[in-house]
Amino acid sequence: MPNEITLTELELDMLTEMFNLGVGKAAASLSTMVKQEIELSVPHIEFLSVEELATRLGSDTTICSVSLQLDGPFSAQSMLLFPEDNSLDIVRQMLGQDLPDEIVGELQQEALSEIGNIVLNACIASFAEAMNGEFETKLPVFELSRPVDLLNVSEKKNDTALFIRIDLTLSASEITGYMAFLMGTLSLEQLKEVLSKMLSNL
Repeated sequence: MPNEITLTELELDMLTEMFNLGVGKAAASLSTMVKQEIELSVPHIEFLSVEELATRLGSDTTICSVSLQLDGPFSAQSMLLFPEDNSLDIVRQMLGQDLPDEIVGELQQEALSEIGNIVLNACIASFAEAMNGEFETKLPVFELSRPVDLLNVSEKKNDTALFIRIDLTLSASEITGYMAFLMGTLSLEQLKEVLSKMLSNL
């Protein structure tokens, strides 16, 4: 791990609960969008180096990413990640199973950017509410690339990734998606400080 900052068990529990609230709200919005029930699993959180995350996602796979930069009580690049095949499955669920492949491909960016916007903003809103703070976000950016390029490993190999695995279960299929919040050491220190302060106020 590139740096020595770690969260206590209570801090990690609080962070998991914030993500849990966020993805719960996102699931309700997504269910309305795809006109079927969506369940999102309890987030599984771990800290990895950006290099380790790229390896975990698969060196030679193509990953679909929707990312949002956020700045506030801590700063991070938030990302919603799907293997390419899974991302096309989601677009089909949203837009209809009968669409030809080329149409699904054309609509992939728009549909997934909307999903990323919903999921990431729901989690960011959950943070803001729990932390009694505000975050500024930029417009979502869609990319389809290998993990090593998506994560800009050559420049960010010393950064830490807050890596979250979430299983999305639709009534017609089961899809695994991931979230990652890429942070420098300073941002990780800020996150730990905020969580510690929240726990001391309980």
